Parts: sequence; structure tokens; C-alpha cells
Amino acid sequence: MKKIFLVITFLLTACAPATFGVTPQLVKVYVTSAASSQLTDLYNCSTSSTAILLSDPQAADIAIRLGQPDNLSSPAFQIGMDDVVVIVPSQNNIDNLTADQIHSIFLGQVTNWKDVGGSDMPIQVWAYAQGEDIQQIFEQNVMEDQPVTSLARLAVSAQNMLDSIANNGGSIGFMPRSLETGNVRDVYKIPSEPVLAITKSQPEGEMKDLLACLQRQK
Repeated sequence: MKKIFLVITFLLTACAPATFGVTPQLVKVYVTSAASSQLTDLYNCSTSSTAILLSDPQAADIAIRLGQPDNLSSPAFQIGMDDVVVIVPSQNNIDNLTADQIHSIFLGQVTNWKDVGGSDMPIQVWAYAQGEDIQQIFEQNVMEDQPVTSLARLAVSAQNMLDSIANNGGSIGFMPRSLETGNVRDVYKIPSEPVLAITKSQPEGEMKDLLACLQRQK
């Protein structure tokens, strides 16, 4: 399996105290669906001198994502860790799946649960759009960079994935463990991945303090 090793620069600055009587510095932040568990910490780390604006990737000062992107050249700061887990509905009688079984299911080679020790029921595969951080992690670690079957249904977010799997008895998908709730359970875990905050240049001022605070939350 392909594994990307990441050298991360850690910020050493503690969160700065609130400064009153000044105009807040606007910090534009893009957060991927897979990293959305970081939103609470993001807002908790905001002070009266910092205004957080959720933005699109192109305009963002900080991009928060799961895993390291290919050809990373911008400064990246680790603010957490998360697992990617393969999930099925709670009522599915499968306890665990092997990497080879999951590979075959997501390739479309295995299409019925009975072929992996489950009930006689069609398998409904769910994935994310190409380019999504969590999709890249899954394809690198499980699919060995092979594409998921073209018959896979697309989830538009981790929450949509969770809801779709919980409500479809024969379904299978994957999501960050930090967002796993409700009527699903995991049957396979991919090794932990870093949650990264990526900036366009070396952060200074309020942005540096914000990133330092996010690191201190973990």
C-alpha cells in the first residue's frame, strides 16, 4: 500500500489573548467535509481580534483537510489525527472484512454479501467524488490507486455518507471515525491520517495564533 510520510512544522506560539478596540483580522478558512469535526475547535480558538469566514478553497487563507495532498509545497501544520473507517448498517451481520474483501467489493468484483459471509443481499457501494481528501486516502490505502467501481453511488459529504449507509441495508461506505454516529458500525479501519491546516505562506499574527491554538486542542 502507498503511504505518504509527512514532515510537519509545529507552531510554538500559544494562543494570544483577546485584544480589544481593534478591527478583527478576517481569516478565510476552507474545511473539507472529512475534516468538519474541527469546526468546533476552529470557532473556540477564534478571539475578538479574529473573524472566521468559511470560504471556498481558492480564496481560503487556511485549508483544513484530512491527509496529505499530493505534491504538497505549502506550509502544513498538524492539528489532529483521525481514522478512516469502512462502515455498514448496524443490522448487517458481518463483523469484520479484510482489506482484500473490501478491495474486491469496491472494485465491483463482489456484489453480494453472501460471498463474504453475510446474508444473501446485493451490495450497494458508496464513495465520494474524485479529488475529495477522504476518497484519495481510501484509494491509496485500500484500492492501491485503482478506481472504485463506476456503479458506486456518490455521497456529497461525510454526513450524507453516514445517512445513506444507515438507511440502506445492503450498503457499504467509508468515513472519518470522528463523525461516525447513528445506526452504522465499522468493519475495517485504515491507519490514522493527520488532520492538516495548510496555508499559502508562513502564517503571521492572528493566523499564527489561531493555528497554535488549534494544535493545543489535541
